[in-house]
Amino acid sequence: MSKKRVAIFGGTFDPPHLGHLILAEQIKNYFDLAEIIFMPAGKPPHKKNKDILPDQHRFKMLKLAIDENPKFSLSDWELKKDGYSYTANTLSEFIPQLDAEEVFFIIGADSLSEIFKWKDPKFLLAEGKFIVFNRPGYNLNEILKKEQYRPFINNIWTYQGLNIEISSSLIRKEIRNGNSIRYLTIDKIKKYIEKNNLYR
Repeated sequence: MSKKRVAIFGGTFDPPHLGHLILAEQIKNYFDLAEIIFMPAGKPPHKKNKDILPDQHRFKMLKLAIDENPKFSLSDWELKKDGYSYTANTLSEFIPQLDAEEVFFIIGADSLSEIFKWKDPKFLLAEGKFIVFNRPGYNLNEILKKEQYRPFINNIWTYQGLNIEISSSLIRKEIRNGNSIRYLTIDKIKKYIEKNNLYR
């Protein structure tokens, strides 16, 4: 029986940036995680009407981002699934395949505040474990004081440490405006975006 604890870090990663990597490394340290699995979403239901870069580009950029960190791994499980990417499906189908004693989902305070609009929220909160990080404009303590979260409070862990306010949308905007994205993401991703003429 494995004793390791791991976390799944999902998202569109469109593109991945230094904020993702710094946050993941800090959470790994803080919660003593053996591994963080980056899992790009295939078709996120909350972004139905938004243009998202094709899967292969997001997957390749994430691979470039995490390649040199032995504690980070990459899963294309959600990308290979048909239909929308629901965290409830990941919990019921993917997590049982893992060799781990404890598995967490890493989500932002914004996602936690919306989680009761997700598919099967009570199943998620009762059967899953969550590490929730700060997001600008959201107060984690205030969210968790709400009555609906109380039955699940033991499954929600909070990380209120380093808060890097870099976003994928900022990077896309800077590229469209013809500005440099140096220091917002790693050089390999910057070069990949330039080579493939993405986000223009």
